[in-house]
Formats: sequence, structure tokens, C-alpha cells
Amino acid sequence: MKTVIIGGGTIGLLSAYELRRRGREVVVIDRGEFGAAASHGNAGWITPSLSGPVPAPGVVSESIKWMLKPDSPLFISPAAVPSMVGWLFSFWRHCNAKAYRAGFNALAELNQRTMSDYEALQAAGLDFGLHKNGLLFVSLDDKHLDELYAEFEDLAGYGLGEPIRFDRDATLQREPSLRPVVAGSVLMPEERHVEPDELNRAAVVWLRAHDVELRSGSSVTGFRVENETVKAVQTTSGDIDADQVLIATGAEAARLSRALGAHVPMQAGKGYSITIDKPRLTVNGPMYMHEARVAVTPFDNALRIAGTMELSGVNTRLDGRRVRGLKNSAHRYMLDWEQGERSEEWVGMRPILPDGLPVIGRLPRRSNAYIASGHAMLGITLGPTTAAAVGELMNDEESTFNLAPYDPARFS
Repeated sequence: MKTVIIGGGTIGLLSAYELRRRGREVVVIDRGEFGAAASHGNAGWITPSLSGPVPAPGVVSESIKWMLKPDSPLFISPAAVPSMVGWLFSFWRHCNAKAYRAGFNALAELNQRTMSDYEALQAAGLDFGLHKNGLLFVSLDDKHLDELYAEFEDLAGYGLGEPIRFDRDATLQREPSLRPVVAGSVLMPEERHVEPDELNRAAVVWLRAHDVELRSGSSVTGFRVENETVKAVQTTSGDIDADQVLIATGAEAARLSRALGAHVPMQAGKGYSITIDKPRLTVNGPMYMHEARVAVTPFDNALRIAGTMELSGVNTRLDGRRVRGLKNSAHRYMLDWEQGERSEEWVGMRPILPDGLPVIGRLPRRSNAYIASGHAMLGITLGPTTAAAVGELMNDEESTFNLAPYDPARFS
């Protein structure tokens, strides 16, 4: 049986791994290079403790406050609002405690296997580093620290580990890179991180070694459908016959799903990052600057500052104001982090749905077309587990996951 996977990011590559090890003939196509889109410049965090969906209580008031501030953590472009009004209304409708709790519970349940699924990838021969430094949440005031600690204490019931609180002196001893203006921090010791490019390269090497066909620079132009069944994927490099199709792209999943008669209201929640090669500053582990919503990740010979959520439509335009805002936010917490050999400024489109949950399942009205997309900021965290769920689903195995909250038909 031949499976065609559209999208060569982390979700697509790891889904190919799961299907190939089940004996499927697999072709993966991507319009660019593998792992070069939203999977490239993110923070690389594996963080089940951050399972909450993006629409949350308080986001509406914050988004209105920040809407006209291009350097704010959350920016909604006024120019894009008319074309996004239906999506924004649905998003804001999910910004309540009941919807947030339901979404959090669904994502936390899916995250139960996150760490073991990553370890299984390494055991299968995928060669990438899995760093076990935990995640340090840094705050500028005691009130936010109290809120963080209480929130993470609640997560202990989900098996996500016990939080450890540090005062200012203990925080600065753990991370001398921080300015003494910080009030303290909360450590979630079970969290991990990877270098995203390294993870994706490891997947590509494994797939090629196991005879998976990888086609880069190939854009999908349409589908050949007969009697509700997809028979071929039409691309700029020719048609590819298919027994099954998986859409594992990012924000363009909306267009591809629409071509197959399904409504998947995907938007791009654009994120930015700045990567410093051979930084002079030493950072001991990943940190989250709580008030600024900024992520800091040390890699081998590199330091990445990442963050912001920009809703401005499906595009990869890099807004210099957003980059400046990210830099200014990082400078509030850290000393001289920009010094190094060179820096890369990056923007990527996180695929996000109005309820903040991904879509994982079979598309309505198509017997052999599936989708796995919309993971927002949890693509790296949920990559292996999503792929495992896809492998079971597309191989007609008894599912070990509750995929009902992620059903693509929920938007029909």
C-alpha cells in the first residue's frame, strides 16, 4: 500500500517513519526543503507542561490591549482583521475557562507518551540529542511567581512532574546570564529540548536508509478523486498514485483540505526567532521569560531567542518591529545575549486552529485522506506521539489514543 505524505516538517517526517516501519511504501513531498519551514527556527522545546491551547481566559482583553502594538507578545494585524473576522470570532469564543480546560485535558492526555515516544525514536536509530535540562520559568515579580508555582502544582496530577521554586539568589546562581532584576523562577525538571534541525535531519537519514522516497521542491496542485477516494496527488513534478494521503503541512493545510472538500480553518500564528552562532554568553538551560512570553534555548554553539504570536494572515513576511520587540524583551532579562559571530533572524508560520487543538484524523467525505496539522507551538512536543497516532489510524490498528477532540469533522 502506497502512502503519500504532503509536508516534510517534523510531523510529516515522523509520520513517514511510523508508516514505513509498519511496512508501507511511503512518499514524502514538500514544496521546499525538508524541515526548513516552521520546523526550523522554533525553540525546540519538548514541554508537556505547556499543554494549554492558545485561546485561553484573558486572551481577549490582552489581544485588544496589544492589537495596536507591533512589538507586543501577541499582535493581530488590523489590516488582516477583515479577512480573518470569522476565524477571530471563533478563536475569541474559545477564550473561556470551560473550553480551555477541555483543551488542556485533551492535550495533556496526548502528552502522556511524549517522553517515551522520543526515547523510542532514539532506540530505533534516529541520531539526535535529547537534552534533559528541564525548563526554567523566570519572572520579574513575586505575584507572577506565586501564580506560576500554583499552576504547575496543579499539573502534578497529570504526571508532568513537581515544580521547584527558586528565589532571586538561587535563580542567579543557576543562571548567571540573567539580570538581577528577576524576582525568581520555577523549574519544571522533567522538560527536555532538541535542536529542531538535528531531529529533522535524523528522520531524513532514517527514511532514506529505509527506502522512503523524499521529494523536495514539489508543490501540490490538486488531487485526482474517484468515488470519494483519492487516487493520485497532482504536483509540479508530476502525478503520484496513492492508496492513502496524509496532509501534514502547516498553515497551507486549509487550502489542501478545501481541495478535498473539507473545512479546516487553519491560520498562521507567526513566530519569530533570533539565533546567535557561537555566543559569548553561556546559558545553562532553556528558559521562559514569563511576562514577555519569550523562549531562550541553548544549542551546541548557538543560542536561540524565540517567541511572539502574530496573526496577520498566511504569509512569511518578516516584520522588523516584531524582531525589535523580541530583542527588547530578551534584554529585560538577560545580559549581552546578542554578542556572537553572527545572527539569523527568522519567521515561521505556526499552524493554528480557532480552538487551539490540532486536527488528527480522516477527512470527512474521503475514505483514504487524512490530516495531522494545527499543532501551534506544540509541533516538536507532540511530533512523535502524533506520528504514532497517525501510524495506528492509517494502518487500521486499534487506537491507543482518544482522537475524538482532534476530529477534523468538528469544523464541518
